[in-house]
Amino acid sequence: MREARGPALVDGGREVGWGELAQRVDRTRDALRRRLAGVTGPVVAVGGGAGPEAVVTLLALLEDGVSFVLIHPRWTRAERDRAIAIAGACLCLESGGAFATPPATDGAGNPSVGRGAAIVFTSGTTGQPRGAVLSRAALRASARAHGRAMGWRANDRWLLSLPTAHVGGLMIVVRCLQARQTMVVGGRRASGNFDAAETLRVVERDRVTLLSVVPTMLARLLRTIRRPPPSLRAVLVGGAGAPAALMERARERGWPVFATYGLTEACSQVATERPDETPGSVGAPLPGLEVRVAAPDGSTGTIQVRGDALFDGYLGPEPGAPLERPFEADGWFDTGDLGAIGEDGRLRVVGRRSDRIVTGGENVDPAEVEAAVVEWPGAADSCVVGLENEEWGERVGAVLVPAAGFEALGGLGELERHLGGRLAGFKRPRCWSLVDRLPVAASGKVDRSACARLLVESPGPRTGEAGR
Repeated sequence: MREARGPALVDGGREVGWGELAQRVDRTRDALRRRLAGVTGPVVAVGGGAGPEAVVTLLALLEDGVSFVLIHPRWTRAERDRAIAIAGACLCLESGGAFATPPATDGAGNPSVGRGAAIVFTSGTTGQPRGAVLSRAALRASARAHGRAMGWRANDRWLLSLPTAHVGGLMIVVRCLQARQTMVVGGRRASGNFDAAETLRVVERDRVTLLSVVPTMLARLLRTIRRPPPSLRAVLVGGAGAPAALMERARERGWPVFATYGLTEACSQVATERPDETPGSVGAPLPGLEVRVAAPDGSTGTIQVRGDALFDGYLGPEPGAPLERPFEADGWFDTGDLGAIGEDGRLRVVGRRSDRIVTGGENVDPAEVEAAVVEWPGAADSCVVGLENEEWGERVGAVLVPAAGFEALGGLGELERHLGGRLAGFKRPRCWSLVDRLPVAASGKVDRSACARLLVESPGPRTGEAGR
């Protein structure tokens, strides 16, 4: 491990040394060991926030090789309970270090996960988010690859600007720990939501040099201040396709922005622009990762990835079930995203998974939302799509076929209350269109493009902006 060249953590402007951080981590490790004594293959559920408590907890789990599942701070109780049950968590670690017994588990752990793995839920194609199992070796490999590609400087300080329930936030913790570099926490409201003005204040006060943002966060930063704080040397923009106009506007104002492409299944970064490259791509693959495009020479096709940073597989439907390993015989993983590789070896991403919605950096699986909608007895059918939006990238919209008794059951207001107990705020539709039947393409499948046009051309009721 590298020799530390600065404080371990900066919290509220206060610098925490590596010795003090180690003491806090050791106390958490001791408490965890007492609670997990005798459990085979323990999995701990952890709130994936972006505060100092989350950092200490993750370091304790990583140091002891205990597997953990990250719980998104904005999930509903139903979403949280589902993730805990699938992961087979035998213990829940709440904010502030309190322990709780997870619902509907026998406390036996989940030996199929593997020792020390991180479970991060990501949108899948089956109608429900899926738990990607990231091994300790994959986490370390990804951190090494980043260091070789982007390099470290003696004064580097990385702001934990993303929740650790996102693989991008988790990897900031892993990279800084492995490289013995300083991590800064702050810049979010008490609710956990991103605050551009507070983030800029923290960056300037704590001399942050590295910042990770999704396009929505970058757009808000540009609206708040024109020129970047002088300490910043790199702003990595990922989590969703960054509009070219947004990146160009940032560069014109002197922001050191670099487009990056990654995915949960590859422990975040796969390819990133380098400082000496001409903008227009997401750069070459990181060292130790291979990328190919399943298409004829130079044309657009699905992006495939291979390397040590790849996940082990997806959790099965119940604890102890074998992992689903969606790899080709020679180790390639098909991301489902679309791209092309130029003669210079740099990757250009032209589209994310066709149905997936990315709103403010959050992934939304339309099938999951559609399933939640039709659980309500007043909904006969629905189609959920992403609508282009300058601030959020995409907004969630839904075309709804009401069932008999729709109004008597409470109409759209009651449907939205139903969804409020099942889906995180960012997953819930923000505009609706009510129709007698869903448009169908020649193939017999629901025509999602036609549904999107309905929502744009004949918009129906729109909900408030809370949570998204």
